[in-house]
Amino acid sequence: MKRFTTIFATMMLCIGLSTGFTSCSDNEEDQPAAPAAKSIEGAYHGDMTCSVMGSESTFEDMTFTLAATDDATVSLTMSSFGEPPMQVPEITIPDIKVSGENGTYTLATTNFDTESNGKKISGVVQGTFADNTLDVKINLQYGNMPMPLICSFTATKK
Repeated sequence: MKRFTTIFATMMLCIGLSTGFTSCSDNEEDQPAAPAAKSIEGAYHGDMTCSVMGSESTFEDMTFTLAATDDATVSLTMSSFGEPPMQVPEITIPDIKVSGENGTYTLATTNFDTESNGKKISGVVQGTFADNTLDVKINLQYGNMPMPLICSFTATKK
């Protein structure tokens, strides 16, 4: 009987030790990923380069703000730039679809059409987000300009 008690005690000790070392993991894999739009929303500050018919201009200290409107959609607000009379006002481009995961996202090619101060503003926007950096390309038709502004903006999330 003593031998049975010793074996039983040893088994109970082994079971107790094996469950004592089991714990919940705090790896990021166990946590649900944030929706794509929420992962990239925020303000980005940097310079934007635009070209028209081969002539290039840099607009410093631009702000692009991405706001999630749902889990997979953002609106992009671009600060005003340029000098009067050709100053482009602040532009908000709604309904840009965002896809991706794990820190790499794509802003779908999106056509937009709006008006500000009686001038039509239209174009196409697309972009990427990776390594905490937003890269946006915009072909912008402003007012009666015969040629589009082809703009590129790259900045890290602040």
